[in-house]
Amino acid sequence: MIETARGTVHEWQRDHMGHINVRAYMEFFEEACWQFYAMLGMTPSLLRSGALHLAAVQQNIGYRKELYPGDTVAVRTGVLEMREKVLRFRHELINTETTDICAVCDFTVVCLNPETRKSRPFPPEVAAQAESLKWPDAS
Repeated sequence: MIETARGTVHEWQRDHMGHINVRAYMEFFEEACWQFYAMLGMTPSLLRSGALHLAAVQQNIGYRKELYPGDTVAVRTGVLEMREKVLRFRHELINTETTDICAVCDFTVVCLNPETRKSRPFPPEVAAQAESLKWPDAS
């Protein structure tokens, strides 16, 4: 897994039970996504150019430990599966002080042809980079 984001939990992310809210977990994962896509070769300029688009089709989150304002966190990301038109990857949100995994999120994204809005193969260089980041024990 590679580090794709780092941050701090803020007071405004606290919910009425004292720990951070569900939205805050997704904000950390969302930031990590764009870093991860760039690491795979799907850079902001490539996506803005319209050469290809991505569609998130599924996200599954597991919450394991609470986070509180002031906690420092990092997101690690690894590829679960790379198919011709589909990429599945996992984020782990880590408390950097305790090293506890506080949440995991499995994402499924599809590569789209921007003109037809139909799925299309990922560019070969993206697929190769994703394969190089695959977990050896990924199912």
